[in-house]
Amino acid sequence: MFAIEALPGLAVPAPNVAGHSASGRGSVTGLLGQSDSLLVGLFAASTILIGLMAGLFFAYSVSVVLALETLPASAYTQVMQSINEKILNAVFGIAFGGAIVVPVVGTLVVFAGGHWTMTYGQSFLMASLIYLVGTVGITSRIHIPMNDSIETWSVESPPDDWRTVRSRWAQWNHVRTVAAVVSFVLSLVATASMT
Repeated sequence: MFAIEALPGLAVPAPNVAGHSASGRGSVTGLLGQSDSLLVGLFAASTILIGLMAGLFFAYSVSVVLALETLPASAYTQVMQSINEKILNAVFGIAFGGAIVVPVVGTLVVFAGGHWTMTYGQSFLMASLIYLVGTVGITSRIHIPMNDSIETWSVESPPDDWRTVRSRWAQWNHVRTVAAVVSFVLSLVATASMT
């Protein structure tokens, strides 16, 4: 073997046992760091968005629902129709839609990167599953159809079963609120474990 001496002022990358230069290792480490940064960003965004929705549903449960229980049929119908109309705005749409899209993207990245074997990955997957099933699923399968039905009610003569509808709406709102809060806590755990 011949000894190779570096010329003065010339830096020669030292080879490692695998035959890759130290600069190559730095590139790989940089890529892994970027992947981790992406995951942290997705976790944090998901936590914020789910937290916003959990706060909205919690506020409904501890204030709006209680107020609605005191209203007579006509007033309940009028207020619910107004709420269901006003809530369909851009801010709500971004928060509600984002709280679906970001966890789904995060879930794909967790699986693609093999992070599902880690505690933070498992916490995030549980958070996403609970939110998508327990909050989004209930909203789409129960509350939206009920809201669409309430929209057709006459303010002057609501249907005879309006109290049953009001009670069912409130009960399922409590369920989706619990699901959203649990999901928010798990998202916080996942994000904190990554940072």
